[in-house]
Amino acid sequence: MLHYLNLFPAQSEDDVQALPRPFRENFAGAMRGMVEAGAPEGTDPSLVDRYTEKMGSARQPAGLHSLEGLVRWDLDAALREVAQPVALFVVRSIIAKEAIERYGDRIRIELVDLGSRHFPVESPAETTKLLAGEL
Repeated sequence: MLHYLNLFPAQSEDDVQALPRPFRENFAGAMRGMVEAGAPEGTDPSLVDRYTEKMGSARQPAGLHSLEGLVRWDLDAALREVAQPVALFVVRSIIAKEAIERYGDRIRIELVDLGSRHFPVESPAETTKLLAGEL
């Protein structure tokens, strides 16, 4: 999610209400936009379709409530409290450079080229190697 960096600080109540609005109006359509934003250039369109279908089929209102909870979460505050070493694997082509500057002092950010933000599904063997290297 480090490419959705604008969601990390605490949001104003107006933003908390505004951000989920497209999802309330057309959950599947807004989810497609979110999936496309997490797909680097060159991602197989059939993967985007598959992820959109899966994520867009979230039971409602549970999917919308989950999204609203995420928008209300002050992730910056949570990340300021990180005390143990954390390794984060992030898709190189979609990482917000600001994220590296903002969190690089407390999170080891490892840039990977394994597909979209869903790379654990797309490249399970390579993801397993990354995780095994952390143990």
